[in-house]
Amino acid sequence: MNITKRLYTYPVLSEERDDYTDSVFDADVQYKMNGVNNLLFDFDIEMDNKELQKMILEGDAEYVIHIECANTSYRTTIHDISNHVSKEIPIGRINGRIEIIVLIVTKKDVNHFVNSNWDDDYQGLSFELSKGSILAYKNIPAIDIVKNYEEFNSASSIFKVYKRLTTEPKPMEVELSTAQIGIGLGLEEYEIYSRFCDKEEFQPILNSMMVFPALVYVFEELKQENGIENYAGTNWYISLSKAYEKRGVDLENEMLYSDKTSVQLAQEAMELPLNAALRKFADLFETDEEEEDV
Repeated sequence: MNITKRLYTYPVLSEERDDYTDSVFDADVQYKMNGVNNLLFDFDIEMDNKELQKMILEGDAEYVIHIECANTSYRTTIHDISNHVSKEIPIGRINGRIEIIVLIVTKKDVNHFVNSNWDDDYQGLSFELSKGSILAYKNIPAIDIVKNYEEFNSASSIFKVYKRLTTEPKPMEVELSTAQIGIGLGLEEYEIYSRFCDKEEFQPILNSMMVFPALVYVFEELKQENGIENYAGTNWYISLSKAYEKRGVDLENEMLYSDKTSVQLAQEAMELPLNAALRKFADLFETDEEEEDV
């Protein structure tokens, strides 16, 4: 929600405006993965206008940071008086283009708003501001969050679903000795899977039914004595390890030295697949019910 060409009835501090002289309002944003599931944003705000600083210190105004991802409809707002602010966001809540704006906003009604650094056009004037008025803003260039762990979310990446040559009902099997993690299904189960695997709306459900339990088994095997040594040379293990490395996490340490169970590790790796599957169930069946009621 960047501010563009908005008109104000009072002076506003921004690099895009000339209402102030000899005053700076700027913000630097850095971000990095914090563990497996969270993206950490660090904001450093630069603001040298003494009268605006005084308003913040006296509780008349505050810094407000608005973060928005249109692709996922995620929005969050940070309120602070410090010019160094951190915010942790679950990586599953955002995807693609992130828009951020940093503001100074009044916390209460302000009477006789004046500032000695206004442009000459405003000298000798004062303004009455209501609570929530924008005093300064900085549009942050859009950030593209590219996820580097598609390996976990699709059965076509490090996972390969294959057909078992048996007509008898048998449990799903998981094969780890090949380049991809194999998920074996009986003939009937495979035929059903093949009809729905290319339909995007069913991916969260299929992932929770097949990829998730297979990944739990993978972590269980890797935790065994010599488990990592046995599979370290496979393509799927290398991909898995690199995916964790891109998040700033060492896969071996995460498995062997944390207190997380294989079920927890698999859920984190796939960004809570059961949650996604249940939401998809709700979307599908609630839509059907609404259509029947019409």
